[in-house]
Amino acid sequence: MKKKELNKFFGLVFVIGILLFDPFLSLEGSASNRVYALSVSRAEIVERDLVSIPEIEAGQSIDFQVKYKNVSSVDWLSVGPNPLSLRNLQRKTSKFYDSSWYNLYTPVRLGKDGEAEVGIRPGQEVSFTFKLRAPEQPGLYWEKFALFLGAEEIDGSRIEIGIKVKPSTAVPEQPTPTQPEEEEEEEEYYWQSVPAEIKIGTASPQIEEPEIKVGLFFAEEEQELPIKIRALNNAPYNVLSPQGDLLTRATQGDELEIDFDFDIERTFLNHQGQRILMTDSYLRFVPVDENTIFEISSWNNGPFWGMQVNDNRFQGEIWVHYNPSTQRLWVINKLPMEKYVSGIHEVSDEAPFEFLKAQAIAARTYAYYRLIDPKYTNTPDKSPHFAVLATQADQVYRGYNAFQRNPNFVKAVNETRGIIATYNGNPILAYYFAQSDGRTRNSEEVNMTKDPVPYLKGKIDPPGQGKVLKGHGVGLPQISGIVAANQGANFFQILKYYYTGIELTKFY
Repeated sequence: MKKKELNKFFGLVFVIGILLFDPFLSLEGSASNRVYALSVSRAEIVERDLVSIPEIEAGQSIDFQVKYKNVSSVDWLSVGPNPLSLRNLQRKTSKFYDSSWYNLYTPVRLGKDGEAEVGIRPGQEVSFTFKLRAPEQPGLYWEKFALFLGAEEIDGSRIEIGIKVKPSTAVPEQPTPTQPEEEEEEEEYYWQSVPAEIKIGTASPQIEEPEIKVGLFFAEEEQELPIKIRALNNAPYNVLSPQGDLLTRATQGDELEIDFDFDIERTFLNHQGQRILMTDSYLRFVPVDENTIFEISSWNNGPFWGMQVNDNRFQGEIWVHYNPSTQRLWVINKLPMEKYVSGIHEVSDEAPFEFLKAQAIAARTYAYYRLIDPKYTNTPDKSPHFAVLATQADQVYRGYNAFQRNPNFVKAVNETRGIIATYNGNPILAYYFAQSDGRTRNSEEVNMTKDPVPYLKGKIDPPGQGKVLKGHGVGLPQISGIVAANQGANFFQILKYYYTGIELTKFY
């Protein structure tokens, strides 16, 4: 293909990939109009009923209404990973539960399953009306309620409701009242088949934290050159040969240019239009200080998830390495495993923290599996050119900018450092995808593996029922993992449910 044809092709692939795998992308206007951030959500109580305590008979019901105003900068939505609901703070069966409620502790939720999306935009108001049923025993009862986006309480929305219950004058009917039985107070969820106790084994012997090479992008004709690299903040760095010999030193973070002659297969290094060296081997850009950040200034790696960003900054080393088997000049990022995982951007940073930990472990496990079972071996000596691609072909890696804008995920990475999902003591091929349609697939069923894999077995997936499959369907469905975390699942239960028979093992 010509360069223009390639640009069109990869642009189309990028758009299709985002639509298939991004569970949070807006299809109505720009993605920035569909914000799922929870930390800035705030409400104002406009009006409410029952300011004074009503007195009603045991078992009788009374209507209650409360009106809120969205005084935050984000939309409140009825769909997605964090729908708007009004529920009690304890998330247990309410003292005032009525059979008309959404569930035992949630009187109402914005919209209903199967309906079109409903949204309350900043500045708009929303009213909720529901019934409160008096307990069967006389007395004074109190309960606190609030608005929630998913599992996160909206600031300023908390209300307290009191009811005084007097003895009923009605003759009790048979059978006994239909108040929910005690054993129904806790909802049963599919992931509760996995015990909540977290068990992390320890590999013996422990290993050193591995390094990983990530294929960022490639050039395959002179028109796509030069590649320009510099270090931020005027940080010094070295350019080394594959054997570690010093070729040149940039003392002030200088921007260097790499050209390549595809006919004679030679790499040229230039500075300010002056040639510094020529070599028939690859170049390693190595920081003097481990905190140095490289910028590939000639590369425009954006936009992303509707954000106008250019994710062209990376920790670790940058390699420029020609592969004669594919006739491509690759730019590769080599860095420690934990820094790599911290630069992965697969889900929103506002997802529940337990899910972020599950995602971190799955991403780390997949990467480590690719270190020991490489797939990019189309090279002259069959050794891998790199372990993973920085795209949805493996995992979406956006480097240092993602590390900066996703503090919650970075915290999840740090709290799960070195933990890998294993089966019979070996790292698993930890596939994950966006959304199921009610079940996950056996890996061989959809050709993700040639033969059956014991830990990649299809599972019933209730959160995906009625939804459209997004992705290959094998392993962990990310949206369902978010739902499970919002329901109270920890990272251990999420991973153990979707990957059959696995254990979690700390390797380093």
